[in-house]
Amino acid sequence: MNTNNEKVNILMVDDQPGKLLSYEAILSELGENLIKAASAREALEHLLKTDIGVVLMDVSMPGMDGFELAEVIRQHPRYQRTAIIFISAVHLTDLDRLQGYQRGAVDYVSVPVVPELLRAKVSVFAELYRKTQQLRTINQELEQRVQERSEELKRRANALEQVNAELRSKNQEMDAILRTAPDIIFSRRADGARDYISDRFYEYTGAAQGSAAQGWLDYVHPDDKSSSTARWAQCVESGESYESEYRLRGRTGAYRWFRARAVPIRDERGNIIRWYGSCADIHDTKMLEQSMRDDALKLEKMVDDRTSELRRLSGRLMTVQDEERRRIAREIHDGLGQELVAAKIVLDSMSAHASGREKDAANEASTIVMRAVQQVRTLSYLLHPPLLDERGLLSALGWYLDGLNKRGNVNISMSVSPSDFPRLSTDLETAIFRVVQEAMSNVFRHSGAARAWISLIRAEDDLVIRVCDDGKGISDQTAQMNPSEIGIGLSGMKHRAQEFGGRFRAINSNPGTVVELIIPDACRKQLHGATPHRREQGAFPP
Repeated sequence: MNTNNEKVNILMVDDQPGKLLSYEAILSELGENLIKAASAREALEHLLKTDIGVVLMDVSMPGMDGFELAEVIRQHPRYQRTAIIFISAVHLTDLDRLQGYQRGAVDYVSVPVVPELLRAKVSVFAELYRKTQQLRTINQELEQRVQERSEELKRRANALEQVNAELRSKNQEMDAILRTAPDIIFSRRADGARDYISDRFYEYTGAAQGSAAQGWLDYVHPDDKSSSTARWAQCVESGESYESEYRLRGRTGAYRWFRARAVPIRDERGNIIRWYGSCADIHDTKMLEQSMRDDALKLEKMVDDRTSELRRLSGRLMTVQDEERRRIAREIHDGLGQELVAAKIVLDSMSAHASGREKDAANEASTIVMRAVQQVRTLSYLLHPPLLDERGLLSALGWYLDGLNKRGNVNISMSVSPSDFPRLSTDLETAIFRVVQEAMSNVFRHSGAARAWISLIRAEDDLVIRVCDDGKGISDQTAQMNPSEIGIGLSGMKHRAQEFGGRFRAINSNPGTVVELIIPDACRKQLHGATPHRREQGAFPP
């Protein structure tokens, strides 16, 4: 039985169907591919379409007999060695067998057929065909491999020749580079000992050819010898790349700055086998860097001086602005406000002595004047709350926020920690009030918030002021305090913080915005003898 996956095609040729069925029954145990043909013509059709390993045929067939068919088969190049077995009950003489063998038969089986014998003979020739095919396949593969190997060796030989040519060219280029390079090129052995140095060294130093191997350090500036040699010894020990800057003496005796670099070359095991490096003249660059550093220091000092001057002017401007606010508020309150109060008194007096339409007109005018008085007082307080000077920061903020709660649609709350919050200097309290005032103005104008929180926190000696809302927030550019993205309000708040050495930032809290002012050591700078704020009932006037 066939144990190989590749079945052999066995062609059975006989004009009697019964014999074909008997051959098929006998040979089915072999597990091969059995093909039946009822005539020589049909057999030839199968032979042209299919590779046949064994042909089993009857000698006596109508038309073309077995001998003639065998002769035709042998004429085909593909079937010159195909096993042909004749089966016949008619031609049994030795002459007939000889004729069959001359036609290309490999065996001659007489009838009646012994199944075991026929099966054994066909099995042998089928296996022989299979081994022949396998051997042919192996030979073809070997020939293909030999051809591929030959082509690969040829390609490698050509590539090697090309590499050698490129290597020769590269060596020539390297030699030209070494001769013309402005840098000093050198190499060292694995232990760090110098074994090559380019002609550039001798041209620069004026040393005799071959003297650099032992006398290199003679040309290094005395102040740079120890650091450069220590660094080189460290790199040889650790295997890391070398870099050092030092001064070399030229043929005129003047020193110039050089930067030396070297890298290790390793074998396949990672051991250092050589060092290659260069030494470049960086004197002009070094001097330029030093000049740039000196100029940068001068420029930095000029910027610091200008910044200090601008900060001083900014602080002075804010102080003048606050003083002008205070003066205008006082003039409005004491001047225009008193005049309006006097006008109201006159109108009330006229109303008391009038009747009818005159009385109604006097009362209406008195009401209008009273509203004007209230507006003047509010304007005066917004410009500079008197409570800020009289009662301090918390009282002024309480009055201001209470007014905002009454007039606006934003719910505002304020928290103070600790409860005995200290009084601060007048300038600092004014700055904090202005920051809160500007922040709340932004909340009302831009945020679209429904709630806002103001907190004053004393953290040790630092003071932290936060104004938070639940509105739409601010852009990232604004949060980064980009000068092109912030307006006068945020810029003014930032400058007020800087006047007292503080920090100011605006944070996008998603949702809403947090404006934070931190004044370091603010509580140490409070007024001498000032009393703490007290959150008493009625402390904030309506």
